[in-house]
Amino acid sequence: MSTSYRSSETEPLLLSRGHHLPTNDQGDSPNVKLLKFLPVVVLGSVVHGISMFSRYEYQKGPLSDSRSTRFDIWLQMPGFILKMDMWATAASIVVSFISIGWWSALGDRRGRKYVLFFSVLGALLREIIYVTVKKSEFEEAGLSVALIVDGLLGGFVAFNGVAHAYISEVSVSSLSRTSNFCVLQAVMFISFRLGAFLGLVAEPYTNAGFVGSTFLACYNLAYIYSLLPEPSLELGACAPISEETEKSAVQYIASPATLFLRRHSWRKRLVFLVISVYTYSLTFAFGVKMEVFTSRQGYFPAIPRALLSIIPSILSLLTWLCIIPALTVFFKRTHDNSNSTESGRFFATRVAQYSILLAAACTFGFLVFGALWYSVLYAICFFLYPFSVAALPALYSLAASYFLTCGRGNELGVVFGSLSMWVSVGEYISYYVLGDGLWAFKYEVSWAAIFLVVSLLLLAPEGPLAELGGVVERDAIRAL
Repeated sequence: MSTSYRSSETEPLLLSRGHHLPTNDQGDSPNVKLLKFLPVVVLGSVVHGISMFSRYEYQKGPLSDSRSTRFDIWLQMPGFILKMDMWATAASIVVSFISIGWWSALGDRRGRKYVLFFSVLGALLREIIYVTVKKSEFEEAGLSVALIVDGLLGGFVAFNGVAHAYISEVSVSSLSRTSNFCVLQAVMFISFRLGAFLGLVAEPYTNAGFVGSTFLACYNLAYIYSLLPEPSLELGACAPISEETEKSAVQYIASPATLFLRRHSWRKRLVFLVISVYTYSLTFAFGVKMEVFTSRQGYFPAIPRALLSIIPSILSLLTWLCIIPALTVFFKRTHDNSNSTESGRFFATRVAQYSILLAAACTFGFLVFGALWYSVLYAICFFLYPFSVAALPALYSLAASYFLTCGRGNELGVVFGSLSMWVSVGEYISYYVLGDGLWAFKYEVSWAAIFLVVSLLLLAPEGPLAELGGVVERDAIRAL
């Protein structure tokens, strides 16, 4: 291990950006910046939820018979089911894949506010196009064009990536970054569902959903421009982009495919990690399909069907907001060097491994006990599965630890943008392949089980734990 690395083990994440805690002209602490940033996440996710529901409710009427339209269940909540136009979503993902690298690189050079502003602007333009083309001869093409315009400005993929970059830069240690990512995931989870519910409420009124999301997007733009601080002083005080910087940013267009393949000592582990993230994202649709299948098959007649979609959500929030923060506090109290990069990487690795292992065990339980309608073991698997949701925030945190250890902390925006892109691709494929058929539940379970096992194997000790040298593990054993 190099001397320079040892000297920065116990220092905050952003020491590579200037060897000081992130601050701004107003002297905001990292926690204050985090609190100021959460309204941006809430508004962005609410707009996303309203837009998806309003689009689905509109399209399922006049455009439901179109050959270019396919709807699959994306979300189930008490009283309604949200479906997504798979073809238009695919077009948006392709465009985002092309643009995400450039926007992420711009954020690394000019600041996170730029990327946040333009990704929210893309959502605003999308809603304006929706309202403009609705009930016109261009409505079908216009709805798809709106998603493409949104994708050109980064789309929700860029929003998700820059949100993780912002949170990472205001986290005071590697250990706190994992719990902060869990909080971010919980806020997005709640806000998106709130947006879908608001879309349901606005559905009887013409254009109310689109107009409401337009207003919220405008407010979010104003908030980002006037009130949101940059996560670090260097980003907020950057000079205008030079011609050389512009050229280097353009080279990042292919970053989702090339970023993790550059030659350095950790390349193998980074490649394994990004494949692990991608294969894990291929299981995202299974949670929704499992809830729909269990509800419609009447596995738990004593529980109202509405609760079967609420209980897993509550358990997921409990994991993000209570269990992982509690484990973080416990880890800090039982480890003398808990603020080091090694400890943070160890913690993130263990959270990811155990979460994916729990999910894999539950899927095998579904295969074995799924035919037993009143099986207590099936119920245990059903209610344990939501506790595995901490895997994705932990994998994001692990990726950041790798890049910071390699001395590439100035590329965090590109890292999170690329990971967010692969997660979106995997999520889309999972929903597209699994579809809405209840007759194929065993196939859906098998699909999830296979990719969970692959994702877990890619996180084997030969990769993430090889650099620990047994120090952190000995501390963990001693604490037990």
